[in-house]
Amino acid sequence: MTANYKLYKSNGSGTKKYYAKIHYDQVMTEEDIIDEMIKGSPFSKEVTQAILCRYHDIINDAARNGKQVVTRSACYGLDIKGVFNGPTDQFDASRHEVVANVQPGLDFKAVVSSGVPIEKGEPQQKLPELDVYTNLYNGSPDTELSTGHHARILGNRLWFDVNDPQQGLFIIPLSSTGILNVNDAVKVEEFTRVTSNEIVFRVPDDLFPGIYKLEVRVKYGKRNLYTGELEDVLTVI
Repeated sequence: MTANYKLYKSNGSGTKKYYAKIHYDQVMTEEDIIDEMIKGSPFSKEVTQAILCRYHDIINDAARNGKQVVTRSACYGLDIKGVFNGPTDQFDASRHEVVANVQPGLDFKAVVSSGVPIEKGEPQQKLPELDVYTNLYNGSPDTELSTGHHARILGNRLWFDVNDPQQGLFIIPLSSTGILNVNDAVKVEEFTRVTSNEIVFRVPDDLFPGIYKLEVRVKYGKRNLYTGELEDVLTVI
């Protein structure tokens, strides 16, 4: 198995530079990890699941209570967003926010630094390219969709006819096995900006907690519908 990457043109005006981005062919969920763990194991799936749940609960509780948690795969901690008005100022929930801070752990760093097999993927022609997602809500993580608030996508060939029901930006839920539930796709209806390189939109209020992918569907000409998706998986809390 190899890690595939694709090259994308930078959005800077007049630039001829390209940047690489890893292309994920599969999303491996916790369910997939458990299925791998129980192969040849004396422990049942239920027992393994319970152990993992307890493991994660301890990490979350410790981090929530101000401890830095260091594991093989990741280091968990907290950050505070917002500006303080001098040394005597105190935390104010209306101006400040506590956010998660997760960094790669030593084992994961070692695995990556020891060498990752890389292969260049073939460029896809004429497809919308969703390169960068930004959550615009009050410093919220760019891994989340904040319902009822705005977000931005940068890329290429993003413009679509907002009046065409087949075209647009769609939010598609992922199953626990990483399969796209296309039939449950939610079409975004509210936009602040739609251009070839940028989409600013309001995340619908009625998204259920879970994991999602963003997909843009565009027509070139009268018939052909082209689809591009954001590689990153996004979460609704």
